[in-house]
Amino acid sequence: MDTINLIVPTCWQELTPKQLRYVYFLLSEGYDPVTVKTYCLCRWSGLEIIEPYGDGYTVRFAYNLHHITASQVAALIRHLDWLEQLPTVPIRLTEIGGHKAAPYDLAGVEFQNYLYCDNLYQGYLHTQNTDLLQEMASILYDAEGLVCSPEERISIFYWFASVKAYFARKFTHFFTSGRTSEVGDIQAQLTEQTNSQIRALTKGDITKEKEVLTMDVWRALTELDAQAADYEDMQRQMKNV
Repeated sequence: MDTINLIVPTCWQELTPKQLRYVYFLLSEGYDPVTVKTYCLCRWSGLEIIEPYGDGYTVRFAYNLHHITASQVAALIRHLDWLEQLPTVPIRLTEIGGHKAAPYDLAGVEFQNYLYCDNLYQGYLHTQNTDLLQEMASILYDAEGLVCSPEERISIFYWFASVKAYFARKFTHFFTSGRTSEVGDIQAQLTEQTNSQIRALTKGDITKEKEVLTMDVWRALTELDAQAADYEDMQRQMKNV
């Protein structure tokens, strides 16, 4: 029996910029997860499917022809199951249209820009309007009027979704529960959510609003997380009284 040793990335963080763009291209084309993983397996390993043959395929690898079964292909693509999950650490295209991206974890990004992107992201989840991802890109790449391709728009969604998941693990008290209801006026909910975060940081002093909005997002979330932890502690103490 022929032996073929295939080498493919084992996680999102191992992808090169070219490989990352390829994943986003496939996702933007609407391919299902099995097809995405199969295409990626072939592209990244150098495996070329020539034609169907019997219960499988004739393939070319390292200039030699081989026969592999459909069940073998199914077993192989399981090594790329991680493509169906968000990256554990945020990753992004380092540049779009010659414009460099913000840091992968948004370190140094102003809190107001994070809030704006978060509102656009939540809006996209509810409407699937990719123009909102385009608007996010102009902020995250500091390029007003930036025009993105479909795969670049998808990359924005994956980047910000992984940032949100990353922040939820870092700031566990603040992100304990969702802050947006499934029903009602989404825009009103998002506005109230934004205002409540600003009020918490300014402690009601409107003269501090500008300072809060230009604060580093990590500093702002650290303070919000500490306040949430204090509130949880107070609630526990009240229950024990």
